[in-house]
Parts: sequence; C-alpha cells; structure tokens
Amino acid sequence: MQRRIKRDYRRYGPKEFLSFAQKVQLSLFGNKNYPDSVWGTNIALLQKLAELVPAFATAYRLASNGDRLLIRERDKLMEEIIALLDEMASFLEAVSMRNPDALYTTGFNIAQERRSFRRNRLPLISPPDFIVVNSGEPRKAVASASSPPGAYNHEIHINTKDPAVEAEWFHKSIFPDSKNMVLENLDPGNTFFRMRHHGPDGPGPWSSITSVLIS
Repeated sequence: MQRRIKRDYRRYGPKEFLSFAQKVQLSLFGNKNYPDSVWGTNIALLQKLAELVPAFATAYRLASNGDRLLIRERDKLMEEIIALLDEMASFLEAVSMRNPDALYTTGFNIAQERRSFRRNRLPLISPPDFIVVNSGEPRKAVASASSPPGAYNHEIHINTKDPAVEAEWFHKSIFPDSKNMVLENLDPGNTFFRMRHHGPDGPGPWSSITSVLIS
C-alpha cells in the first residue's frame, strides 16, 4: 500500500483549520521519527510553523468580532500556513519512503493507494535537463529541470567534497516546482548537485551530476 499525505486541509474553514494546524505542530515537534537530523536544512519549516500557528490562533480570536480587516489578516495567515503545510507534506512523504507508517505520527491525514491499480503508469525518468546556476547573490543558486508526468515533487542533494563518494552526498531540499528551485545558505566554493523526481511509487533515478562555483 502506498501512503501519502492528504491535502484536505486546504478545504477547511478557519476554526477547523486552526485545530488541524495545532495538531500538526504538536505532532511534529519532538517527533522521534523525524529528528532534526532528518529535517536538515528544512528545519526552518518547523520553525516557521511554530511562529505562524500561534499568530493564526491570535488572528482567529481577534477576527471573531466580524471586523473585515481582521478577517482579511486571518485569511492571509491561513493561506501562508497552507503553503507551508504543502511544502512540509512533500518533504515528509519524500523522507518516509522507507518507513511510510511514520506518516501517521505527523498529525496530517493519511491516504492509502493500492499500487496494483496503477500498473500502466510510466516510471519516472532521470531529469535530462537539470541545471544549476549561480544566482549572483552570496551563498545562493537556482536550479531548474522539466517535470515528467506523475512527479509530485523534486529533491536535490548536494556534495561539497567528492561526488564519487556516496556518503558525501546529503539532502538539501524538496521543491514542488522543478522550474524554479532556489537553493540558499550554500557554502562558498565548488559544489556538486544532483536531483530526482518523486512520484506515487517513490523516487526516480538521479540526474547527471553538475557543479557550480558558489560565491
């Protein structure tokens, strides 16, 4: 059975959404299935969630008087948290391939898919046009690649030492849009990059390795 995170929180009203967001926050902080070492540079997602959920709780309470301006501020925060939850969901699905049951501990609602019903699905291919360029800003680069049918999100690994040594590669980030993958907080110097797509059956093969001098 394939497990994935439902994005049903996009349809929630403000009251239900607040309860859901608080549950996700409570479930993920201190979760032994997803320690800081798993989050890596994506730990900023957790930190941002810790800031936005209490802010939304306050905005929800203030908007209960029906003030239109306060309602707009509440709804704007809700949209920001939804975008954050989308990014977190993609990341959690990608890092849970070996232990999909761990998704049940995230606070998200989980769906199961029978792979047998998708036998005619085309397998994901190695990204043939993956490129990375120096953005011109310190410690920042921008990557892009085409997205094949069936790809949910796109993962980039980096290596600042020897690309021939698998142990030197580490996860950098997961992106929902392969056309504009902004990589920040990179170490200056020559850096190697590779990427792969993730679909309903898991990750596809790695792209060719490319290198960029990071300023």
